[in-house]
Amino acid sequence: MACRGIVFNIQRHSIHDGPGIRTILFLKGCPLSCWWCSNPESQSFARELSFKPDACIACGACAGACPARAITKEDGGFSFDRAACTSCGACAEVCYAGGRTMEGREMSAQEAVEEVFRDEPFFRRSGGGLTLGGGEPLAQPEFAGAVLRGFKAKGLSTAVETAGHVPWENFTRVIPHVDYFLFDIKHTDPRKHKRFTGADTCLIQENLEKLLRLHSGVTARVPVIPGFNGSGEELLAIADRAAALGLKEIDFLPYHGYGSGKYALLGRAYPLKTFGSPPPTAEIVEGIERLKPAVEKRGLKVRIGG
Repeated sequence: MACRGIVFNIQRHSIHDGPGIRTILFLKGCPLSCWWCSNPESQSFARELSFKPDACIACGACAGACPARAITKEDGGFSFDRAACTSCGACAEVCYAGGRTMEGREMSAQEAVEEVFRDEPFFRRSGGGLTLGGGEPLAQPEFAGAVLRGFKAKGLSTAVETAGHVPWENFTRVIPHVDYFLFDIKHTDPRKHKRFTGADTCLIQENLEKLLRLHSGVTARVPVIPGFNGSGEELLAIADRAAALGLKEIDFLPYHGYGSGKYALLGRAYPLKTFGSPPPTAEIVEGIERLKPAVEKRGLKVRIGG
């Protein structure tokens, strides 16, 4: 339990990430780089600076604290050279207005378990518990395993959200301590998957097949992204793959743009802008609803949303 990891968020009272009311512990770092990622702050394994210009009150405290001199006074205000920033966090420590914050904090497994266990009354009443999210939580296998083991020892439910693109050994560290796996199936075409996520489907498919031989609590999750996998043909192909593997449940998660604004705060461009403005989420949901009967005929229980 002395093992340490990097966490970037703790989200309480979730009802979409496993049964009951759950608290999600988001672990930082991911081997994929999905164009639509709603948590861009989760992708890097290192802590990084988020800068909100609208919150800046031009007090100058950050410029005085920055050892890299990435913040300088200019034309009555202050300019920020992100290329010179080392993400040391000195500016965030003195930013009283909250314009500069650090994404990611180091925690011990014991600290993480104790933090999540504060919600024990909700878990006991609803059958909920801890869900590890990310990023890719299995990319921090030692920390993830220690947290899950510690939480499971308290007699409460555990779940892991995973995209599956990690060494198989990372799964073996956690399998004995996990009640539910929420496993992404993003696409059946390896080339298209690689273009939009940075990796093909080979390792993911191999890990999913191995996991299903050892664990019965696996649900397929499909982020429905216009321009990537949003056509009826593509979604039914994913459903066919899930059914062929023996999966019984599939969650379709309609695209939303809630995380798109985070990219600018981290000094990055939003990759999915390549496709222009996506349709409203309600329209995407309607399309999935029309497909639902066909997916259910494949023997899959369908949930929409999350």
